[in-house]
Amino acid sequence: MPRRERPLGPGEDVVVEFAADLRLLREQAGGPTYRELSTRAGYSAAALSEAAGGRKLPGLAVTTAYVTACGGDVAAWEERWRAVAAGLAAASEVPDDCVAAELPYLGLAAFQTADAARFFGRERLVAELTGKLSERRLVGVFGASGSGKSSVLRAGLAAVSERPVVLRTPGAHPLEEDLDAEGRLLIVDQFEEVYTLCGDQAEREKFVDALLALAGDEHGTRVVLGVRADFYGHLCRHAGLVEALTDAQVMVGPMTADELRTAIVEPAVRAGCRVEAALVTTLVADATGQPAMLPLVSHALLETWRRRQGITLTSAAYEAAGGILNAIAQTAEAVYTDLEPDRRSVVRQIFLRMTAPGEGTEDTKRRLNRRELDDDPATREVLERLADARLLVLDRDGVEIAHEALIRSWPRLRDWLAEDREGHRLHRQLAEATDLWESLDRDKGSLYRGTRLGLAAEWAAREPDALSTREREFLEAGLDAEAEETTVVRKRTKRLRRLVALLHVLLVLAAVAIVYAVDAENTATDQRNVALARKAVVDAKTLRESNPALSTQLSLAAYRLAPIQETHDGLLASMAAPFATRMTFDPGDVTVVLSGQLMITSDSYRSTRVWSIADSRRPALLSTLPGSGEVRGPLAFSRDGHALATVTRDHRVRLWDLTEPRRPVRKADVTGHQDTLLSTDFSPDGRVLVTGSVDRTVRLTDVADLGAPKPLGGIPAERLERAVFSPDGKLLAVTNTNWTAELWDVTTPSAPRRRSVLSGHQDLQLTPSWSPDGKRLLTTSWDRTAKLWDVADPAVPRPLTTLTTPAVVWAAGFSPSGRLVVTAGDDQSVRLWDVTGPAKELPPLSGHTNAIWWAAFSPDGKTIVSTSADRTVRLQDVGELALASSAGWNVGLFTEQGRILVTSGDDVRLWAMDDLRAPRQLAKLPGPATVTAVALSPDRRSLALAAHDGAGVGGKFVLQRWDIGDPAAPNLTASTTVLPTYSLAFSPDGKTFASGHDDGPIQLWDVGDPTRFAEPRVLPVGDGTVWSLAFTPDGRTLVSGQGPDSSAVTLWDVADPKRPGLVSTLWPDSGTLFKMALSPDGRTVAAGSSDRNVYLWDITDRAHAVRLAKLGGHPEGVGPLVFGPSGKELAASAFRTVRVWDLADPRNPVESAQLTGFAATVNSLAYRDDGHTLAIGSSGVQLWQTDTARVGEEICRLATPRITREEWEKYFPGLEYAPPCGE
Repeated sequence: MPRRERPLGPGEDVVVEFAADLRLLREQAGGPTYRELSTRAGYSAAALSEAAGGRKLPGLAVTTAYVTACGGDVAAWEERWRAVAAGLAAASEVPDDCVAAELPYLGLAAFQTADAARFFGRERLVAELTGKLSERRLVGVFGASGSGKSSVLRAGLAAVSERPVVLRTPGAHPLEEDLDAEGRLLIVDQFEEVYTLCGDQAEREKFVDALLALAGDEHGTRVVLGVRADFYGHLCRHAGLVEALTDAQVMVGPMTADELRTAIVEPAVRAGCRVEAALVTTLVADATGQPAMLPLVSHALLETWRRRQGITLTSAAYEAAGGILNAIAQTAEAVYTDLEPDRRSVVRQIFLRMTAPGEGTEDTKRRLNRRELDDDPATREVLERLADARLLVLDRDGVEIAHEALIRSWPRLRDWLAEDREGHRLHRQLAEATDLWESLDRDKGSLYRGTRLGLAAEWAAREPDALSTREREFLEAGLDAEAEETTVVRKRTKRLRRLVALLHVLLVLAAVAIVYAVDAENTATDQRNVALARKAVVDAKTLRESNPALSTQLSLAAYRLAPIQETHDGLLASMAAPFATRMTFDPGDVTVVLSGQLMITSDSYRSTRVWSIADSRRPALLSTLPGSGEVRGPLAFSRDGHALATVTRDHRVRLWDLTEPRRPVRKADVTGHQDTLLSTDFSPDGRVLVTGSVDRTVRLTDVADLGAPKPLGGIPAERLERAVFSPDGKLLAVTNTNWTAELWDVTTPSAPRRRSVLSGHQDLQLTPSWSPDGKRLLTTSWDRTAKLWDVADPAVPRPLTTLTTPAVVWAAGFSPSGRLVVTAGDDQSVRLWDVTGPAKELPPLSGHTNAIWWAAFSPDGKTIVSTSADRTVRLQDVGELALASSAGWNVGLFTEQGRILVTSGDDVRLWAMDDLRAPRQLAKLPGPATVTAVALSPDRRSLALAAHDGAGVGGKFVLQRWDIGDPAAPNLTASTTVLPTYSLAFSPDGKTFASGHDDGPIQLWDVGDPTRFAEPRVLPVGDGTVWSLAFTPDGRTLVSGQGPDSSAVTLWDVADPKRPGLVSTLWPDSGTLFKMALSPDGRTVAAGSSDRNVYLWDITDRAHAVRLAKLGGHPEGVGPLVFGPSGKELAASAFRTVRVWDLADPRNPVESAQLTGFAATVNSLAYRDDGHTLAIGSSGVQLWQTDTARVGEEICRLATPRITREEWEKYFPGLEYAPPCGE
């Protein structure tokens, strides 16, 4: 709908004149809206509006797109643009002090002590750290990668320290360098290298002990550890560190807006330059609250400074540099593409060598000794080019990546790392073996042999350019040594092998010829079907977000065409994610309003329709309003769904009676406005209609009788955008294009009173939205924010919080409960926010492929509806979405025959699962922050949980028991403090309860009295965390799995819980055990190991357990496992993959499915009682169906519209039209 442009403000005369002529060109083209121009030009409406804003000269690409969309002379405008740009450049002179000054920004490099004069924005944090050091001898500084820890320590703390400073980084051998720091300040930066690079556990512990000794010496030595936040848990393994760091921690979080502003502006001022105000605002909005953004901001500023105009760092230069998110990638990609092809391969190998793959954590940078690289011209040139671009840091002996932000932000490097992670590990081991070989004067005894040599040679053959000269010589020496040992045998068998090979070839050729003659035609058809099916699987995955209905039908058709592993797994994956209903409208944008279970859509002034969304997955068309061709602009729908207001081209408001939605009745027209209408809304009781127009008026009309509307009063609105009634109908929220909103008292419609003005946005305001109780108000703006206001007292509104997004926020709305907020914007994402306390952003909804104009909750709160410039309306079930977006939650277990699901994480929640596509939260248990284990009593009425109560290393663990007989109202019955606990289990009779702890032991509790935990008995299991516990069905045996130190499965006789005894111990071949599972009949144990295998044992005779099978092929170490309810299915996870095995013959398991596509590591698994529904915890909880027939039924129930003949021919060319769900 049309919006009035902001007036042209002050600026460069030529720029303002240029913008004025662009606006004139648009008027001469008939005054199309910016949405219409956006469709023609391929740029967003916001970008085109800014081009004619007069604040700065737009880019050439945007200018030519604007002119083309308006039908102007492109060549003439391009010539004019170049003349204006040249004039602006000539008018700017750069002072000598700005040109000659040192670089004001360091890019990716961390600040050093010598850079203290350029270090701004962290004064408060440095003061806090200095104060903490005056109280404690050892202090830990924790922060996410990219939060600026190293800079704070080096340019902040070290620069202001009154003590002599010693700086160290641990490296692979932290004890090699002498820790001579008595009486000084010892700063150990990048302390996480103790865990990522140092592989010797003994050396690691000695280093930590040495640091603790320094922190307690008689010389007053101070020790500061800089640690990446995701390694926080690793420090908990050392008791001395836990004690020393209690109340001695400083967290490096994201900078505040003021700190960011200082860090951006002050270095430029110091260099004699200035930063454009709009650029400062953009950078602060982009980076505020983002902990890993600082190196990206610094690099973007450095690239902007290099592109500055005169002495000014401008927004145009910032955009040319690629902005925060793209500047590093753009710099790295530019350096990479500027190199010759042979140099590019050197770049790839250098970065792979300098990156250490994470084991459950992010990938980290690795310092590289120069001798590990070839000393040839190509390598020297590449290192110099990368260092000049500040992507690498070089010194005399070593080289390292400037900052780990490069690993996260450069797509090409991420792709290299993802291509062959196992190969990267092999290469690193090969490099270390080469160092050892050379340190032993190339002794043959240190060469690779056997399997290690074979694996290394096989990898080297795939990656011939990856090896350095030293590594190639090491590998060739190993191969030569092996060749010498086998030469004699080869000579003896050479002739025989040739004969056998010849006979084998002849036999194979004969067999192939026979098979080909018999089955040639069938084979060709099968191969064609397999090829088409595999392609369809890839196409379905691409369409999964943007067109779910077509994507799922392609997956089903591909599986039926060729039921191979790829199509089988693709079919299961197609329905694992939340399913959104997609409605397509053609042509143009769609306007939507909701009331009750009805939805009204109006598409590009051609058709206004009434839909029932009682079943949001299958919207039903009820009627089409007659005369829809006259409709133009906003819609309004009364709360009771009986009255509808539409706007006509001649500025009238048409009233409709929708008491019978299948038969709309036109009642009357409201007249009086003289220009385009911008806003319409009904009061909550439906008796008053408010309308707002470009004619600068807001009118109130009595529409109690739809057939006889009567004017009531009005409000002057010089710069109106929207006007919306409060839930009680007493107030009116009016947003304006002058960046403000107003609250009007319309209790007496004939005499409205303005109560207050809300200001704070930095650009045009758009749509206001009231909370259900009327005490809060949301306003949205072009400044890429939505602001939440407390308007309980409308005369004194106060701001509550600001929701910051990456793009213009067109609309926002509350859920019926008032707990959630949904926002819609130009970034193609519907964003969800929890506003029950401090605003918390939840995972966004994707799927739209263009700007989203509007999004809202349905009145019953069960559905989110959104409309976009991609000509679609999407309906998403909120219950399914809530479960799938529950980041940080683990699957606990199913109860009540699968009707209730328990999830745990930051809390414990109970979900009703009667409809798997619409989970409903029943209850949330209050209490501890981090839940580490849950267990269900045999009668399924009692839930036990272990939780970490409190924050920091020094928090305590508690054990609780809850009565969930009424799952909607759980009741805490008992609680006690325990050792750190990671596993729980009830005995079958419910009288005994087992808990497994960190570094042992197992405790057995008498829980006959549900209101208390009696003093437990202890089972000494030795070292290692007890990760899993399970009782056999007869209650006589307790099975436990512990690691990493013990790394075994133990079986305990607990027939008499007062006198337990160890029966047997089961060991893996190698590696560390993590999780264990016991089959429902208690006969089979499955355990996963870090050696990437799952081990199966038969424990029918518990004193003489028998190994049944060893299941390999997992991509990483094996994590959680779970048996199906029949005991004939086993699901095992490894990193982001879940493999499902058929155990009908437990000695010969068969893999039946491989589930992939998870956004994070799989942390938990649970089977539903039906045996074919698997709940998987990753970045949220997903429900997977493992029965292909049921998945097919569900697809055909949900997927609308059906695949068309044209779509079928596109994805299955040459095959007869056979839609999987019928036409």
